Amino acid sequence: MEIAEKINFSVICSILQKIKDTNNKEKKLRYIEEYYKSFCKYREQFRQQNHIKPEVEEDGCSSFYCVLRCLIPGADKGRPSYGFQIHSLGKVYMKILQLGANSRDAQILEARRFTPVYGDYAEKVYKVLKPRCKREPSTFKLKEIHDMLDVIAKGDRSDAEKILTQLSERASAVEQMWFIRLLLKAMHLSITDHQILNTLHEQGKAFMQSCQNLLLFCCKLADNKLPSISLKPLIPKPGEENHSAISIFEHVRPQLCEIFPGHIETLMFQDVLYLETKMDGERFHIHYTDGNFKYFSRNGIDYSDSFGGSSVIPGKLTSRLHSLLPNDLESIILDGEMMVWDINRKCYREKSENTDVKHLADDRTWQPCFIVYDLLYFNGEILLQWPYVKRVYKLSTILKEEEGVLQLMKPQKISEVEQFKNLFQNALDKQQEGVVIKKQNATYRPGIRNGGGWYKLKADYFDGLTTEFDLLIIGGFYNRRRTFTESFLLGVLKYTNEQEYEVWSVAKVNNNITQRITLSNLLKPRWRLVEEEPPPMWFHYEKGHSDGRPDVWIDPVESVILQIKATDLNHSPAFALKMTLHFPRIQCWRNDKLWNECLTLDEYQQIRQQNSMGKSIRKIVKRQVSLEDLMASRVKRKKMTAAQKRKLGLLSYERKFDVNQVEKETDVLGGFSVCILSASIKQGITPEYLKKMVIQHGGKLVENPLPDNANCIVVAGDKTYRVQSCAEKYDIVTMDWFIKFCGNPQHPLRPLDMVVMTQTLRQSFSQFYDKYGDHYTELLISTKELKRITDHMEIDANETLNDKDIKELENIIYSNGSMDGENKCPNFYRLQNAYFYSSDAESSYTQLLFEWHGGQVVNNLINLQEIHLIFVNTAIVDKNILNDWLKTTFSHLACNVRVVNIKWILHSHKERKLLDIQEYTWHDF
Repeated sequence: MEIAEKINFSVICSILQKIKDTNNKEKKLRYIEEYYKSFCKYREQFRQQNHIKPEVEEDGCSSFYCVLRCLIPGADKGRPSYGFQIHSLGKVYMKILQLGANSRDAQILEARRFTPVYGDYAEKVYKVLKPRCKREPSTFKLKEIHDMLDVIAKGDRSDAEKILTQLSERASAVEQMWFIRLLLKAMHLSITDHQILNTLHEQGKAFMQSCQNLLLFCCKLADNKLPSISLKPLIPKPGEENHSAISIFEHVRPQLCEIFPGHIETLMFQDVLYLETKMDGERFHIHYTDGNFKYFSRNGIDYSDSFGGSSVIPGKLTSRLHSLLPNDLESIILDGEMMVWDINRKCYREKSENTDVKHLADDRTWQPCFIVYDLLYFNGEILLQWPYVKRVYKLSTILKEEEGVLQLMKPQKISEVEQFKNLFQNALDKQQEGVVIKKQNATYRPGIRNGGGWYKLKADYFDGLTTEFDLLIIGGFYNRRRTFTESFLLGVLKYTNEQEYEVWSVAKVNNNITQRITLSNLLKPRWRLVEEEPPPMWFHYEKGHSDGRPDVWIDPVESVILQIKATDLNHSPAFALKMTLHFPRIQCWRNDKLWNECLTLDEYQQIRQQNSMGKSIRKIVKRQVSLEDLMASRVKRKKMTAAQKRKLGLLSYERKFDVNQVEKETDVLGGFSVCILSASIKQGITPEYLKKMVIQHGGKLVENPLPDNANCIVVAGDKTYRVQSCAEKYDIVTMDWFIKFCGNPQHPLRPLDMVVMTQTLRQSFSQFYDKYGDHYTELLISTKELKRITDHMEIDANETLNDKDIKELENIIYSNGSMDGENKCPNFYRLQNAYFYSSDAESSYTQLLFEWHGGQVVNNLINLQEIHLIFVNTAIVDKNILNDWLKTTFSHLACNVRVVNIKWILHSHKERKLLDIQEYTWHDF
């Protein structure tokens, strides 16, 4: 018997809900800790009742495993992937609930535009289920739930439909919601797996970083054997019992490489270095013992079915790999890269060439090939503490090689910096991803990246070594709360003629630029929602792919250019050109370029370099590696303060301006000197743009305002410190007026066109304009100009209108505007306070209409004197009960209360006027 057979799933759901509803992270973890303590007490009783002696080691049946895999299902490798997409899950529930395909609830369940990274799909399902499922918590045991999940993981869609149908017939809506979260492995508890593990044991995170076996963790936790595992490589001390998490057929997290820190000569001084080629495949561990194989991916997923779990299975990698192992081999764990080998071309295919080594078809001319990096375990001995060079030598003595099946990574010893530079350059010339440096004495540290003695180098780690892409922002993706564009869709232009163009999407990049707030605020008013206003036909993007379908889009004329850095180009179905940037990062915002100066489609296509087979992808390296690249330090990016970000946002517009590169076009500003104090970050207009305009129209640029010079125009956009310091000293015009004046010299100057003005100019304006900037005699030419004037009016905060004043004002306005003198005011319930006795759906609707037309709803009966009307739905109300309630509540008050049928509101709303209340009043009260 298992302990999961005694635990109700409804209890687990209530605990999970309690954790989710708590905002404080410490409280969430405290709830888990308290439940675990109570579970341990119950576990002791369970083992006693089932006559399990204390010295019997835990096998998982009475451990915390059944609960923990509900808390962190993403870390549970005990069952294969469900392979269930949200769209498919929605289809199943639409069938179970018998919903029409076009119904609102069906569209919620189908969730075509749903983003699983941020949203909670289970909550959407719960909102659909809640009004339909009124069941109390079910009697499902936790064991039954795990059995259901096992069936779904091992079965097909028909099995999933049966399970979900069975669940919907017995479980409550809350239980179904949490079951879906388990199915999607997204619990939305707002705490990490490592925080939960460390709550259960101080070394829980360290254990799972090395092993990632949730069942083994819970067994050792129950047997109190975790303290013997140190944070260092999991090797027992001499004389200690081997409780190491490193064992055959148990996933071991691979050691990772940290980014090359620079100062190669310092690394060479610390230890002897070896260089390996950085392969562009998928990291795998191969386990072997007793003729059986297991293949674990970097994340611990078992792909033994793809490569063959036994050598007797024909046509798999294992059948050919087995003959290359030594005859006396008992057990081994190999670390390496699984590559795709092209049999015809006799070379490796890259991941960017649209190949998946885990799912290669049998009839293709491609096959998996394993490149061995390291040796972790050999014939019962753990080799993690051996030096790197010793492990590599051991590998060379026990394994045979066969081209396209099994090959050893042969590291090259680095003796001098010049040699290292040549080897790195050679790797780039061969279109390789990069190189890896390993220290001679480095031990193997599972799950460790920094401090392990392994370093990776790629071309894009160095400034100026790779090609930069000037791409146009054409769309945006919102964050979870839809308050900020956290990433951008980028594109290139294709001109069909001199004036017409098309936009083609090519990449998606995170909005992590230092000026991201400024950039987001600039683009915010220019975004257009894709759902409300779909892009035009010339806007090419992938509607059917979540990574290529933005939430908002922008007209290219209103957009800006970003300079992007990337490693290389990859095939991708998410973008219109099917070729995207690999690891794109924003280098800077090119505010010195106009929107149409971005990369064109022809230029982008030229970057792709094809060989005779037309398949290879060009690595975008544009110059040779230098010694300075390798010997300089790589400074870590520090978090900027808010003041530094503001300063950077302003300085980004202060680029050098060359007057000689601008040609004169008109003489509008002839004889004028112009000083540009500031431009406008929010409007995306740079000082260079304004300075260029000055030269184009025949003006003379000056760096500072000229005192007592009537021919000096001082221009300001944003009110910076420099603008404020010039206040009252100079007459400063707005940037908007200056731009209009350059286009039309007859454009007048008004008080509202001034940022600041001297007392002399203010007195001159006062002869023709009032204090709000309205001319005494000239008529306003547009409503836009009227709004501009009213926006500058200051309203006395003490001058407020009460409801009676508003009612009187509305009567005047609407009576005067009517041809027949009838009052057409829509707020005909103004000054009326009402209490709604009925609470049915129709009454709730009429309550909204009552408030819409100016009425005030009283939700309690504390101040009965304020109530003028009592609305009832006479079609369903019991008049005797109503009459008794009215007499009890209102008879002792000297108040004039009417009891009115809700039809009065409905009919008045339909007629758009207030009907006679007498026809709807209940006179029995």
